[in-house]
Amino acid sequence: MMGQYLMRYLFKLKLLVMLLVSATACGAEFALSIADIASPVFSAQGIVLSLPDQGSADLQIARFKVQQHEFQKVRLRCAEFTLSSVQVVCHQGKLDALPGATLEWRYDFVTQHLQLSLKAGGGESWQVAGNLGGRTWQVAVQLHNAQAKRLAALWPAAMPLPDGHGNDAPPYNEARHASLPPQVGGGANASLREFIFTQGDLNGTLGVAGNAAGLQAVKADLRLSDLAFSDASGLHAAEKIAGNVSFAAQRKGAFWDWQGDVAWQSGEMFWQPWYLRGGHTLRASGRFDGKRVSVAQAVADLPEVGRVTFSADWDVAQSTLLAGAMRGDGLALEKLFDNYVKPMLDKGALADATVQGKADVAAKFGNGAVQSVQLGLHEVDIADASQRFALRGVNSEIAWQADAASTANVAFAGGILLGAPLGAGQWTVKLNGLDFAVPQAELAILDGRLTLRDLHIFRQADSWRWQFSGALSPISMAQFSVAAGWPKMLGKLAGRIPRVSYDGHSVSVEGALLFDVFDGSVVATQLKLSDAFGRVPRLSGNLAMRNLDLDLLTRTFSFGNMQGRIDADVNDLQLQDWQPLRFDARVYSSAGKYPKKISQKAVQNISALGGVGAAAAIQRSFLGFFENFGYDRIGWRCVLRNGVCTMGGIDEANHGTYTLIEGGGIPAINVMGYNRTVSWGELTTRLKRVTQGNAAPIIK
Repeated sequence: MMGQYLMRYLFKLKLLVMLLVSATACGAEFALSIADIASPVFSAQGIVLSLPDQGSADLQIARFKVQQHEFQKVRLRCAEFTLSSVQVVCHQGKLDALPGATLEWRYDFVTQHLQLSLKAGGGESWQVAGNLGGRTWQVAVQLHNAQAKRLAALWPAAMPLPDGHGNDAPPYNEARHASLPPQVGGGANASLREFIFTQGDLNGTLGVAGNAAGLQAVKADLRLSDLAFSDASGLHAAEKIAGNVSFAAQRKGAFWDWQGDVAWQSGEMFWQPWYLRGGHTLRASGRFDGKRVSVAQAVADLPEVGRVTFSADWDVAQSTLLAGAMRGDGLALEKLFDNYVKPMLDKGALADATVQGKADVAAKFGNGAVQSVQLGLHEVDIADASQRFALRGVNSEIAWQADAASTANVAFAGGILLGAPLGAGQWTVKLNGLDFAVPQAELAILDGRLTLRDLHIFRQADSWRWQFSGALSPISMAQFSVAAGWPKMLGKLAGRIPRVSYDGHSVSVEGALLFDVFDGSVVATQLKLSDAFGRVPRLSGNLAMRNLDLDLLTRTFSFGNMQGRIDADVNDLQLQDWQPLRFDARVYSSAGKYPKKISQKAVQNISALGGVGAAAAIQRSFLGFFENFGYDRIGWRCVLRNGVCTMGGIDEANHGTYTLIEGGGIPAINVMGYNRTVSWGELTTRLKRVTQGNAAPIIK
């Protein structure tokens, strides 16, 4: 329709030319006022053309709008202005809105040919040539060092943008997008018209063409240099972008057939939630009908990842992916995970994980969801950042469908669990939509084996959940503790794992978790791990330890030798980020008859924790000649609140002291505690000191 509007107003203008020519020839000052001009491409209101004297002109427009951009009080002064029945020419034109720029333009009434040239500083120039006569019209623009910020107004409103908005698309609905993830609501749907281009140069050509029915073709071939942009939300920004962009679109009836190529060579871009660098290329083609954008075929080359092909059918009004497919063969998982997957994970264990290896991926989408995935894993390694868990050499062929059951075999060459090496294994996984089950799986750990039963992973209430039970056959504590970076422990570790479940936020143990260690037993009850895979996990529960061998325990921690057995209870235990917030702990001698001896070194270390009385007594008396002493009972208590441990012993002695060791046998010794309260940080410092061999008592 643009040609019709222009021809109508230019015809009227031509009728006035003879009158203007006659008036100016007689030396009269003349002014022509036009109320408004409107077209699908631009509109203008309050137009006044003044001819103050022969040879110059002053054009003022109160309100001028091109596409979505509006300008007010536009003024053009032509130092040399020629108006005849044949043409209108403006030389050395000056626009108030473009200080320092010079505008030259010419329009021929007979041929309806338009020529326009704009030149500004830095070698910037815009050369516009347009043929507006006949049944068809076309405009071509040649750009040289053109500032990118001037380009936004030239994008045709009838053409779709990367957000899919077109003539019939509704405006962005914030309420409707609020429930979508950032990369859908505030990221992928951002419009080019929302961007503010702050710098950058463009070189190349632009072209549009049409007829009486309106715009029919758009073409662009541009070289971008040092481009920078951002939007008001701060969710999209780029700087120092360099590359090539070509785009062409042709109207065919009610459709637009389009194709484009992007070669992003350098620069950086933040597109919530991704931060990307240059090296990407994209070639795509498809169709747009005002309601749907179809990508018939697209090929994207991702740097250090590989090539991905895809197709898609996007419903603009509903912001829904109606159908789509993608495929990538031999993709490098390290950069694919780091650059494209990890930013969407936000937080959790996987957010700090590393993934290596190759993968073949093919997926189909429909009705806004994934319908099927073909995944081939080839020598894949995955590990969390702290190396608490890792699997090496994973190989599998997985065929998953949203509405059908299937089975996959996952094989791995080895791995790590809490520092301990895992042997090779193979699991059979049953797939049924978003429900994954492993009836039984085994992990070889050192000289033992971890068995998992009824491992079940499923999607419910918009979150992932899982559950399992299992058992740990005896493994060497010496090997496990060394592998985990702990002090070398003696004995065997074994246990029974009741039903463990994850509800999307917390891990809970239903029943008692039982382990055999230090020739005794440890029973954990009411265990709950909140924010399990977050950065600040919280653990709560109770521990009951029975009949632990003191000889194995003290030799492990270089505490000095003690013989006997102890029980321990830790109730109301609360840890945050694996650091204790509160607990009520009590250690006491086990019931029964057994040898009870304590070395002089152990006495000194215990004294260093609760007071110096026993150590001083040994140093001042004949007791210093004895290496070991007998005892009857051991007792110690710590109630931790607000970072302070309130300590006690077997009983509450006089003057606020308490008994840690009650003597028995020959020679016998009593060890008293004098420090009733101590900060948790100070207490752990003392423990580290004595377990690292520095057993000298601290006298305060």
